[in-house]
Amino acid sequence: TLFSPTDTPAVISSSDSGAVEVGVKFIPAVSGKITGIRFYKASDNTGTHIGDLWSSNGTLLASATFSNETASGWQQVDFATPVNVQAGVTYVASYHTNTGHYSSTDYDFIDYDGVTKGALTAPGNSLNGVYAYGSSPVFPSNASNIKAANYWVDVVFNDSGSTSPQANADSG
Repeated sequence: TLFSPTDTPAVISSSDSGAVEVGVKFIPAVSGKITGIRFYKASDNTGTHIGDLWSSNGTLLASATFSNETASGWQQVDFATPVNVQAGVTYVASYHTNTGHYSSTDYDFIDYDGVTKGALTAPGNSLNGVYAYGSSPVFPSNASNIKAANYWVDVVFNDSGSTSPQANADSG
């Protein structure tokens, strides 16, 4: 993941006038599988949440509805079938909220390098923190380029080396 379980947004609860899809662009350094989506939730972000994985051109690769959410904090949904992703290719992870509530940190993606953790990078240079308005899931193609916002959406990534039986046997 890009963010650890202890990472928290500067603004726990932001609100918009209506339903919104918020997300993050990311690039894996190695090929692997995206097994799910995570997002940070405030207690007023109620209703149904849908996690989506997109190609950089807006093709929906996977979708799943969150269930058994806690009142606040990090939420995770796993895809029924993990999605293969390629090294060096840009993808978008997002979630849809019908209440318009989301967590955010302004200027998190303003640095040129963005955020890198392990084999994942969320590009910076004010080109990340993406969103789109709509009553149902929609590709978030608008970049928060003025405030370079982080909307606290994340992916669950397994690189191809860590999923092999031999790698698991050697790790333990």
